[in-house]
Amino acid sequence: MKTKLIIESWRRFLKEEMEEMKKIFVLVGPPSVGKSTWINSTFSEDPYIINRDDLVEQVASEYGWTYDDMFAAPPKDAQVGDADEKYGNVVESPTWMTWQATVFDKVMEANGKVQKMFNQRVSGAVPSGQDIVIDMTNMDQRARKRALAAIEGSEQDYKKIAVVFQFKNVEEFIKRVAAKRAEAAKRMGKSKTIPHAAFKRMFDAYMEVDASEGFDEVVSVDNRPMLMRLVRKNQPKRKRGAIPPRKTFGRNRIYSPKRRE
Repeated sequence: MKTKLIIESWRRFLKEEMEEMKKIFVLVGPPSVGKSTWINSTFSEDPYIINRDDLVEQVASEYGWTYDDMFAAPPKDAQVGDADEKYGNVVESPTWMTWQATVFDKVMEANGKVQKMFNQRVSGAVPSGQDIVIDMTNMDQRARKRALAAIEGSEQDYKKIAVVFQFKNVEEFIKRVAAKRAEAAKRMGKSKTIPHAAFKRMFDAYMEVDASEGFDEVVSVDNRPMLMRLVRKNQPKRKRGAIPPRKTFGRNRIYSPKRRE
């Protein structure tokens, strides 16, 4: 009996300690799935947010560019040495950029600045003393490992939480929401387009969170009904009597990381 009480007291102590620990939240999900909305509705005090897209927008504005300009690529028939008034000279791509043969040197320069700022942002996470949110897609294990590197050397001081945004069966709705946002950005003189091919790469790359990744907790967020409502709200009204197909999804829940066999 005494041993049981000691164990229960220890468990309560550990739970209290975990609740008092700082936390790192690694968000998992494609663009336009509701990650920013979740952040805004979850925290009473501002967390330390690491978001690469914010830095891309910042550097783009310094160059007088849009978000899309930061990813501009030479046409397929471009030759090394060709020049573009806006994006600079055409040069050979670095070896790691396997998907295209050439790049604009000014675009590479701008993205180099983004990377430097991103590294500085990551380095400032632990010293900030705040809870940390990695607000990126983090669709596979390698990406999530990189995300947790923000607390490297201080892992014992943080509760590590993966926040998984459900997207299965609503991929088309997500792309439509992203397209609507791109249209709204265009009306404000901005440009942020996510090609369907990019969405496909992200959807295909998704890996469920595994116990071996080291997370203490996995939270599931199901925004799928909201995404469907957003899209249907902007669709033409159906004729009377036509019943649209419905999908039913689960509520937000907390579960243990899945261990792979």
